[in-house]
Amino acid sequence: MKNKVSAYSFLTASLALLVPAPGRFAYGILLLLLMNILMLAGTLFKRLVNVLKVDELLPILLAVFLITLSILYKQILAIFSPILALTLSFVIYMPAVSSFVIGNLYSQSSNEGELNIKENMKHSFHFSLYALLVFLFRDIFGYGTISLPSASGLIGIPVMPIKEGGFYAGIFWASIPGAVVITALSIAVYSYVSSKFEMVKKEEEINGNS
Repeated sequence: MKNKVSAYSFLTASLALLVPAPGRFAYGILLLLLMNILMLAGTLFKRLVNVLKVDELLPILLAVFLITLSILYKQILAIFSPILALTLSFVIYMPAVSSFVIGNLYSQSSNEGELNIKENMKHSFHFSLYALLVFLFRDIFGYGTISLPSASGLIGIPVMPIKEGGFYAGIFWASIPGAVVITALSIAVYSYVSSKFEMVKKEEEINGNS
């Protein structure tokens, strides 16, 4: 059951963050950096709400807190590179949704703060690796480059030759439908591998008890 919940969380977070975001590795770096900041800050903020005994207000307070941090992050990004901030537009607020889902920050349970931080950051790190690979795949096969953020916008490092002015089938991976297909396939593979590991684990437990 835990694997299924994790798969659903990854799917929801992927649809919220990976699909609407531009298929560039540089934007993935910026968005996932924000997501991890929100995960850490949100977990600490949730702990503060628990200490203050206002758990009934947690969903509202946490939502406002995460959006406020996202706005602040966008303003800092706009100072660094107005082009990057303008291109990301509303997508800059999607990491708040992803951190909400992956870290289960909306839960009103009052577990130990240190354990919550370790667990949430572990899930956030795993999702970040997966998401970075998706962004990297879309950048390479969609645009033929590996892009990095800079003050002037994007720095594109060519890794695949693409003819200008001609039709390039790989551009599909840089599109929204391409992102949906990649997300669906990756979640399917993740679920399949997880189920196999679960079966092996159960067999080992049965053999150990016999």
